[in-house]
Amino acid sequence: MDDFRKRLKMQQIVLTTGLLLACALLILSRFYEKGGSEVSFMQGFIAGFQVGIVAALLGFLSFFIVRNMVSLRNPERLKKLYISETDERKSLIFQKSGSDGMNVITYGLAVGAAVSGNINDTVFFALLGACIFVVAVRGVLKLYYRNKY
Repeated sequence: MDDFRKRLKMQQIVLTTGLLLACALLILSRFYEKGGSEVSFMQGFIAGFQVGIVAALLGFLSFFIVRNMVSLRNPERLKKLYISETDERKSLIFQKSGSDGMNVITYGLAVGAAVSGNINDTVFFALLGACIFVVAVRGVLKLYYRNKY
């Protein structure tokens, strides 16, 4: 259990760093404006998507930081979290649905879409469509393997 506690503390450091970087990115993105003073519908949509991605990232990071903090302070919750993370059925579903690779692809496409929104609208929508497709495939695979095993 001490190894798991150390792993959670290291995860806390990484999550907190990510939270601070996401906050900095959100603040810096407010200073960058594409084009002139008049904003088109596409530019507004892309800016909204970028803010939404960062806001979702902030929400997820905050949730995991709070979950880990509560678990580190409460031995009963720490044990439940340990059991949940070492559950063999969950890890089998995770492996079968290709979630490691799918996570990397999804995050890469989402970041690529957010960055390309400042450069080219067509590339933004192509990457956004690919990201939505990968998320849909991942969801279907998870449902399939959850019912199978």
